[in-house]
Amino acid sequence: MKHPFRRAAARFIDYLLWSMAMVLLLGEKMGDVYSPSWLFYASFWVFVPIEAALISVFGTTAGKAMLGVRVAGADGKRLSFARSVKRSVAVFCAGMGCFLPYASLILPLYALFSLVRRGTLFWDDGVSVECVATSRATKAVLAAFLVFLTVGYGLTARAIWLSRDVDLPEIEDAFAKNFFGGIHPKMLEALSEKSILSAEAAEQTAADLAQIQNMLKQAGEDLERAKNRARLRIARIPAAELRAERNDALDDFTARADSFLFAESMRVSLFENLIAPFRDADRNRPVFINGRPRYDDAELNRQYDNFMANLQAFLLSFE
Repeated sequence: MKHPFRRAAARFIDYLLWSMAMVLLLGEKMGDVYSPSWLFYASFWVFVPIEAALISVFGTTAGKAMLGVRVAGADGKRLSFARSVKRSVAVFCAGMGCFLPYASLILPLYALFSLVRRGTLFWDDGVSVECVATSRATKAVLAAFLVFLTVGYGLTARAIWLSRDVDLPEIEDAFAKNFFGGIHPKMLEALSEKSILSAEAAEQTAADLAQIQNMLKQAGEDLERAKNRARLRIARIPAAELRAERNDALDDFTARADSFLFAESMRVSLFENLIAPFRDADRNRPVFINGRPRYDDAELNRQYDNFMANLQAFLLSFE
């Protein structure tokens, strides 16, 4: 049993053809190009009995036929289906590592190295693997296939690279980090019952809220710039369907983010209005009764209750 590289290439072609078929059949169920579904990996288990059936009936597969590889029993007869399944399972598990991470990289190289050194592999026991000369027609088909493979791989790799370049989760994470890592803690720090217990505290709170408004405005501008950069990258994606999908996802997220920032800005404006009466040093002179501040000004008492109700609603909204 010679020709280890021809055997390896034949198996590679088989898996490649199967992969292409699964992409066409599974379609959207597989997810996008850089996050394939588990269905794609599970489909290779389905290929095991299919390969076994092809070898049992024809003595070869599409990839093997292209490269003139034939599999038969030691007596020259075709393998039984049971024997062929046993061999295919052994190749898939011990030779390909079930396409598991790391194992699928190491085991095929080890199998190829062993085949080069010994001329056989353990799943070939009792099996004859022959490599015969191929016809000119077969060579022409193989050459055309290799050209198709090279061009197709290049276009696919380009599409994958461009789609990876539009990382919407990264934009979402950056926005969330900006708000929950900077703006929201600042709001929690600025707003409390102590924010209005003195005119000085109310003045400081007003300054903090003005700063928060600027931070919200900056977050909106950063989001718009990120959206424009993403839009330019999306325009480079070759597939129109994928471009539309990415644009829709981008529009959906930025619309929700803009609405969120607008709502938070309105909330800050509300608190700015609520603390305004407490910035008057002459009026803001509370007397504490049972730990609760009370004012001579009845309107200020109402304003205090209103502030506390909105403060509780704000705190509960982020629990």
